[in-house]
Amino acid sequence: MDKKEREGVILVIICALIHGTHPILGKYGVSLVSPLFFASLTNLIAAAGLIFVILFKKEPLVKLINKRYFLLLILIGFFGTTLSNILFFYGVRLTSGINSAILLQVEPIYALVIGYLLLKERITIRQIFSTLLILFGTLLVIYQGTSRLNWGDILILLTPLCYQTGHYFSKRLLNKTELNPLFLAAGRTFYGGTILFFLYQCIDANEFNTLTHPDILGIFIFFGIVVYALSYITFYGAIKRINLSKASAIISIYPAISIILARFILKEVPDFYQLSGFFIIMVGIFYLSNLKSELREQE
Repeated sequence: MDKKEREGVILVIICALIHGTHPILGKYGVSLVSPLFFASLTNLIAAAGLIFVILFKKEPLVKLINKRYFLLLILIGFFGTTLSNILFFYGVRLTSGINSAILLQVEPIYALVIGYLLLKERITIRQIFSTLLILFGTLLVIYQGTSRLNWGDILILLTPLCYQTGHYFSKRLLNKTELNPLFLAAGRTFYGGTILFFLYQCIDANEFNTLTHPDILGIFIFFGIVVYALSYITFYGAIKRINLSKASAIISIYPAISIILARFILKEVPDFYQLSGFFIIMVGIFYLSNLKSELREQE
């Protein structure tokens, strides 16, 4: 594995570690305030932090409104943030956390299809096997019984498709322009968060008084700066170096990480199936991380 490939794998694993907090804090956050308020404010907090970093590095902020990138950044924000946040946060209210974690694992399948059809990525039998191994291990970790699809399940099932649509436009920007991951993350959170905030204002609600509680404000800030801003930077940095399908398969370990975090936060002890599933996931990740990211030969 060369240096570029190794850096991409490391970045996406860091992203997965961060993203493991998403189901826990996200479900808790929408139990305190409305989904639109939580989604819009956390994304705008993330955007503010990312814009501060851009200004600190003395890079031209006008790139965010440059006509070369503007339309794609809007599309990334709409699909990757606005639509995905609406689907996820309203969906998680209508179904269980277990169902949400299981259904989100269809993302590598979306990534394989989009990567192959639109990004001309080379998909090998070994990569498919690794992805299925990771999915099987994740299901073993989080599965606790049979479930039936309801409207919440359907919303959750559509969320990863929005993520992957946004990632497709992101990959195009990263491959064909000099725009770096920092600007992609800032554009995604700013434009997506702005649309969400506009929608929130349309429902004529006012929940800003909840931010006077230090605990709630702390969750908003952590979610915006760490769960969104930092995870987006690391993920975009990863897909700049490795295939989208490979990065998406690796990041699918995050539900297992969520359960590990729950061991310390909720004092839950992992059972035999959870430990076995996590071991299978690690085997799949190790196998997948050693595959080289390649494009199909041009016809």
